[in-house]
Amino acid sequence: MPTNPGRKLLITIAAVVTVMLGLSTLVNACAGASSATATPTAAAPASMRGPAPQQPDDSTISYTELSDLIAGRRITEATIDTTRGMAELTVKTEGDQTEERRSFFAGEPDKLVDRLSAAGADVTIRNRPGQIPWAVKLFMWLLLGAALVSILIGLQRRQTRQQGDGGVSGDLRSDAKLDAAPTIRFTDVAGCDEVVEEVSEFREFLVDPAPFRRLGAKMPSGLILYGPPGTGKTLVAKALAGEAGASFFAVSGSDFVDRFVGMGASRIRDLFKKARAAAPAIIFIDELDAVGKKRGDGTAGFDSEREQTLNQLLVELDGFNSQEHVVVVAATNRLDTLDDALLRSGRFSRQVQVGLPDKDGRRRILDVHTKGKPLDEDVDLDRLAEVTASMSGATLADLVNEAAIMAARAKRSTITQADLEEGQLRAVAGPEKKNRTMSEEERELIAYHESGHVLCAELSAEHERAQRATIKPRGQAGGLALYGQTDRAIHSAQYLHERMLCALGGRAAEWVRYGKVSTSAANDLEQVNRIARQAVEELGFSPATGQITLSGARGQVSDRTREVIDGEVERIVAEAYAEAVRLLEAHRTQLDTLATALLGSEDLSRMEIVTALAAADGGELAPKTRAKSLAPTTAPALHRPVPAPAPAAQPAPRPRLRDVVTERLRSSGRRRVRPVPAPVAAAQGSDGAPGAEAVTS
Repeated sequence: MPTNPGRKLLITIAAVVTVMLGLSTLVNACAGASSATATPTAAAPASMRGPAPQQPDDSTISYTELSDLIAGRRITEATIDTTRGMAELTVKTEGDQTEERRSFFAGEPDKLVDRLSAAGADVTIRNRPGQIPWAVKLFMWLLLGAALVSILIGLQRRQTRQQGDGGVSGDLRSDAKLDAAPTIRFTDVAGCDEVVEEVSEFREFLVDPAPFRRLGAKMPSGLILYGPPGTGKTLVAKALAGEAGASFFAVSGSDFVDRFVGMGASRIRDLFKKARAAAPAIIFIDELDAVGKKRGDGTAGFDSEREQTLNQLLVELDGFNSQEHVVVVAATNRLDTLDDALLRSGRFSRQVQVGLPDKDGRRRILDVHTKGKPLDEDVDLDRLAEVTASMSGATLADLVNEAAIMAARAKRSTITQADLEEGQLRAVAGPEKKNRTMSEEERELIAYHESGHVLCAELSAEHERAQRATIKPRGQAGGLALYGQTDRAIHSAQYLHERMLCALGGRAAEWVRYGKVSTSAANDLEQVNRIARQAVEELGFSPATGQITLSGARGQVSDRTREVIDGEVERIVAEAYAEAVRLLEAHRTQLDTLATALLGSEDLSRMEIVTALAAADGGELAPKTRAKSLAPTTAPALHRPVPAPAPAAQPAPRPRLRDVVTERLRSSGRRRVRPVPAPVAAAQGSDGAPGAEAVTS
């Protein structure tokens, strides 16, 4: 089993302590056994002591009696056992007889020895049989302590030497474990048919590569799955391994990055060595951006270790070939941060986007997660798939699980449509806060706020309609309005304008109803400012910035450009808010009706919203939003028009050699200069002006 220095140190300390305790226990046990088998001290010879002493039934005397015997000088011999704190005594009795006595004492025996010696007793000091002297025990403990300190110093020096030499310490092996072929199949993956079709080729390569080899095709060594979180990238990799019957190695990119330089590279080598030994195999690296970020922008330390790990990964990918039957599948949410060397052909040459599922994909995902669960007759998964746009597969799985929990909490035998809708709300905004109390004024303000969102969506030309509105507090929100989103990848400027208008509809409704605004629009303002800034900086929807995107050059723009961008963002947001106020003022009756309905039921479905609007003043909703391009009538110019360049000045004619020589002779005065007669053609067109000068010899 692999161990790191910390684990080795703990094992060493535990072993030393165990040995020390074992030795101490063994010594004490041996000493106790020797003491139990030891015989009492033999009496003095008969020639010296007379008759054999008579042992009483209880030969132990108290310390007070011992003091009396010492005072009466009746003790002839004394043997003091310093370990057990006991004195064995030979006491004179009447008739010059002796008897053996013993007494226990506390503390140091020096004072007792002095008293016995003063009383004329022959004193002998000894230890218990089999007991190690205290000096020897102290030496043993010092020796074990020195050994422990030496081991610790040696380990520390070894670790320091390895780090100084560029070595590594710790677990050099990869944390990836060899798992059996997963039981997941492509039929268990829903909502990403194009992705399954792309990765199916890898299954064919792993199962039966002969047809590809006959045509000279080679198996791609790497596949990157990228997309938003929760879209099923890991699930697709497991399904690929399950379909191919291959060994599956799953590891995270952060597992290769360590504080010590060289450790991640060693783990990369160990991982690929395991995969080659278990071929056919699939290596799945989750969060590849943790180790595969672009190089050259870091310093020493952590970035040096990451770059060295990335270099080793590049080397291993280059060493793959179609004969090894090993495929590397990686997943990331940030493809743009990966190093270019990873994405080149021959390494991760296949890049497949795993996006959010569309309506049909969400319907199949709901079928997968509701399979085996008892559903009530009123459950409509088609309607649920329609109102859950922009939800990933993981969010839909959480939605179904929350619905099952709600049904079990209510002790129902089936999952109802209400449970699924509650699960949707819990997945989006969190559980309902039933213990939160609100005043009537606050409830009314929240009702008008949510009604403003709903009514602005109804009056929009491209924005989706509200599917549900509630004033029950959830999470950080006092109320909630859910829109039925449409699966679209391209949005117009009108749609972005209406998104901002609907987000600001809550604050506009507060202004229309109360003439003031509250703090309930913090999240709305954040969303609106994000959309407006994206429209100006990234989408080119402002004529002030033109067709230039500034998302990749935030730190390279001038102060004037930043000022123009901030002014454009402020203008776009202000225009959206002004139109929201105009629409709600024009439809004040519908706004009041929706707010009253929300106050009464606290929760409105799509049908109840339509019914309330139809009952308000005949249900006429006009005028609607105006066509918008996000461009102002008079836009501040970011780029001044460049004036037409002035015509280039004609170069002066080069002087003739004859003229140069004439000028020099004139200045020197050494030659006679006479006028040159003008040509005939020139004389005819002239008015009698003198002609040019000529040089004569």
